[in-house]
Amino acid sequence: MPLPRIKNIIFDLGNTLVYYDYSYFYDGLYRLERNLNPNKLKRFYLEKDLGNKLCKSKLKHKNFFKILKKKFDLKTGYSDFTRLYCDIFWENTNMKNLLEKLSKNKKCKLFLLSNTDPKHIKFVDKNFPYISLLKKRVLSFKTGMIKPDRKIFIYTLNKYKLLPEETLLIDDLKKNVVSARSLGINSIHYTTHRSFLKQFGKYII
Repeated sequence: MPLPRIKNIIFDLGNTLVYYDYSYFYDGLYRLERNLNPNKLKRFYLEKDLGNKLCKSKLKHKNFFKILKKKFDLKTGYSDFTRLYCDIFWENTNMKNLLEKLSKNKKCKLFLLSNTDPKHIKFVDKNFPYISLLKKRVLSFKTGMIKPDRKIFIYTLNKYKLLPEETLLIDDLKKNVVSARSLGINSIHYTTHRSFLKQFGKYII
């Protein structure tokens, strides 16, 4: 059975178009705060679900800073804290090249669907210009919804009037792929670029 003709490609951001690692944030703060235990910081960040709260705009960045400052008695100022929080990304050159190629041939409409917050997307747009090729965007902090909630996929389809069978999602998290597939959206779980290209080639000729 032939695969459907894809007219729309929805890209995830983190660990798909750009790589990221929060360890740079935890370890960066530790270099400024020698009494800080980066593992305890990580555990607190995860246990309190601070990342998702930021991505859903349930927590503002300055309040996030105040929470960590109080909890860990931080001496680091807000600007240095923000710089460390944002500087956790690096380029996925393979995806950069692919995105630039797709943008030029215009065979498909391109979209960005990301769980992100205002500070991170601003940093990424500034430091990785190829991300700006994706003008049509659904960003979690603007919707109050995050993947893998089916609602954000439905919102994206409705916002841009996309048919799920004509749409392909590329995402690094399996749970997001499973959620999208449950709505009939074609999806590729992005792990390595080589395995991705094998699957991608079946959809995009």
